[in-house]
Amino acid sequence: MIVSLLLSALPLVAPQGDEPTGQAIVYRLDYIETLAGDALENASIVIRDGVIERIGQAVIVPDNARVIDLRGSGSFAMPPFVLGQSSNLLPGDSRSSGGNGRYIAAGVYRADDEVLSDLREAGVLLMGLVPPGAGIPGRTSVLRSDASDLMEDALVRDLHLTMTIDMSKSSKDLLRKAFESAEQAIEKEEKARADWEKARKEWEEKQKAKAEEAKKKEGESKSDKSAGEPSKDEGKEPPKEFTAPRVDPNIQPLIDLIRKERVVQIWVGSPGEWLHWLDVVGDREFAWEVVLDHGSSTNLHEVADAIAGTGVRVFLPARIPVLPSTQLRTNLAAELVAAGVEKLVLLPSSTRSMNAVESWRVGLGDLVREGLDRQTALRAVSVEPATSMGQEELIAPLEAGGPATFVVLEGDPLNPLARVSHLVAAGEVIYDRAKEDKEN
Repeated sequence: MIVSLLLSALPLVAPQGDEPTGQAIVYRLDYIETLAGDALENASIVIRDGVIERIGQAVIVPDNARVIDLRGSGSFAMPPFVLGQSSNLLPGDSRSSGGNGRYIAAGVYRADDEVLSDLREAGVLLMGLVPPGAGIPGRTSVLRSDASDLMEDALVRDLHLTMTIDMSKSSKDLLRKAFESAEQAIEKEEKARADWEKARKEWEEKQKAKAEEAKKKEGESKSDKSAGEPSKDEGKEPPKEFTAPRVDPNIQPLIDLIRKERVVQIWVGSPGEWLHWLDVVGDREFAWEVVLDHGSSTNLHEVADAIAGTGVRVFLPARIPVLPSTQLRTNLAAELVAAGVEKLVLLPSSTRSMNAVESWRVGLGDLVREGLDRQTALRAVSVEPATSMGQEELIAPLEAGGPATFVVLEGDPLNPLARVSHLVAAGEVIYDRAKEDKEN
């Protein structure tokens, strides 16, 4: 393990603000991978009120602080692991291809509380849940491993829209028709709004003209009596508030997408599927991310430059695949980064068990040994997927003033045999292996 020693002996201190109120907690560690700069050796993290107050090699322990000294065990802290996509860990409804945008992932999976404890033990704080099926299966959810109820306590129930595409004409037609239906619904609403605004404006102008006419005839009792009242031939008053036409709930998420109020995650597994997706998108502009759903072999490296050119966040399995019909290994993650991908998320394989999480860390180490930058790899299993979920205020690089959310392992996180000793979320310990072992 290569770490850079902190050159300055001064502690990194959080910006001055309100006076601290809670008790300080100090973690003394062998190594800290901050992901905000160089790794620190023999350093400490001072936590107060859920925030990192100080972090560095030479920090002053506050009075009455609680000290957790983990030095000498190979202790290694970093932001916690985040499963960007993990539908394979839970039993879900069987659903084929179709336009099912109305479904939310947290509503179509069955709870499995054992998964929560397994995730905490693996140092995983957040899990992205993808609705089952193909085509437009629905919207993703975000779960916390310390939730009391897996589904009811979802951190985010409704997040990204999900789409998949394959090489068939029917798959492309399904997405194209869905976009066209959404655009037609938007046009219908815009026309209805324009008609309402016109009718409302005409009505108000008539009322204003009538009131002015009545004022001129103020001395006439008849005019006084009828002032401001609609005449029999004026028709019905338009509604004071606009009501949009009813929209198919399967289409509404696409309307949100086109209006740039939602992100879509598109799953592709080959260069051909990538080209099909670009053909469907055409000149439309909206926020999207791509999930490269490849197996043990892939030729997606052929479109690495094109993918990087879009600037989107890229998800892919943490594995070293081979080129089709060969035994030539290719580090697709490293090739994407070399092509210019800046936002990378590494996923577990598709095994339906906690073995997926174990093999995830094995694959992570393989990618780094085969050329992927270490910090890029660690960010790709922690802060990058958290940012995709909109949880950067909970999980971020470890620095003063940031959230006190991290995992502590007994060894290098790239070593799959290094066990998790602590998982901390906003200063609260949600997993303590020594305590768990004692209770069990």
